[in-house]
Amino acid sequence: MNQPDPNAAPLESFRVAFVLMVALLGLNGCSWLHRTHVAFDGSARVERPSSTGPEFVYEKQPIHIDNDVLEELESERYRVRRLHFSSLGDNGQTDDLVTVDFHQSRRPGRWPAIIVLPIWGNTTYPPRTMTRHFKKASNGEVHVLNMLGESYLIDWPAIAQTADRETFMRVWEEGAERERVWLIDIRRLIDWAETRPEIDAARIGLIGFSHGAILAGTVATQEPRIAATVLVMGGAHANQVIAFCDGERTGGAQDFALASFGWTQSEFADRLEPVFRAVDPATYPGRADPSRILIIDSKKDRCMPESSRESLWQAMGLPERYTIHADHRTSFFSMTALSFNWMRHRIWDFLETRLGIGTPCPRHR
Repeated sequence: MNQPDPNAAPLESFRVAFVLMVALLGLNGCSWLHRTHVAFDGSARVERPSSTGPEFVYEKQPIHIDNDVLEELESERYRVRRLHFSSLGDNGQTDDLVTVDFHQSRRPGRWPAIIVLPIWGNTTYPPRTMTRHFKKASNGEVHVLNMLGESYLIDWPAIAQTADRETFMRVWEEGAERERVWLIDIRRLIDWAETRPEIDAARIGLIGFSHGAILAGTVATQEPRIAATVLVMGGAHANQVIAFCDGERTGGAQDFALASFGWTQSEFADRLEPVFRAVDPATYPGRADPSRILIIDSKKDRCMPESSRESLWQAMGLPERYTIHADHRTSFFSMTALSFNWMRHRIWDFLETRLGIGTPCPRHR
């Protein structure tokens, strides 16, 4: 008598799911395959200021790092350690710790490093996917600092429990403060990277996705040590994103503001504008070098409003920009085999060129 194959059911479920996904994407017209490209013409070069905004000033001092070896992630080319250090404030994470997976190349020499920001409290797919791609494509000639953010920076459950406007606004103020703290902690991670003999601190890159792209844009305006920045599905004006994004959490906050205070979405955005102004990349136009920036966004984004996306591009100095003709979520299919990994390759090509990946620090040649 034939015995049932224990793997048959999961495999069949996978096949059905895959067929349904392809069919759904086909109905969507595979729009993520269509893109508009605007090249950087070189006319908007700026002199990057040496100082930073007063909101992001901090006392530079040695950072105590605790670390654990992640043997399950190690390979012939990479050793991986999970780093922990104390945040300078409330960063919204467990015990206010900054947690970073340091994928350190085993190759001798000083190599560039790429800082990968999380999408706080949300999917880890884009950061994990690009971390793997950087390691594979570089042949071990780049270090990757993958920052982790398991918890949201906005206390979404607390929003529906607020009884008055003051408490409601305080929730947003606390969230904006956590973003400010993260911006400083990213700069502190760069401080640490500068002390590492294996890292060429003149060649540090930064990449952020969605929420992470908003913060990465602000870092680019404040941190001259970043040699290349990639902003994926981001925008400026977090107040507009919160007030108009059609996501489950933002939609709930919009409904609460309307039901409790009678605010329209525009009034909600106006109330939040001063709260998020300090961490908004559009607050600092002309401070980023557009030759060092790549923007990838989505034409039909229903979370990052068009005004938000345009403001980010303007604030960054009109850098190179790819716009995918899809919505916020579907655009990330450009990162998969369904689009021949187009987004992965485009991001890598940009960083490889700007950071000189594949070329060790001269004194180690």
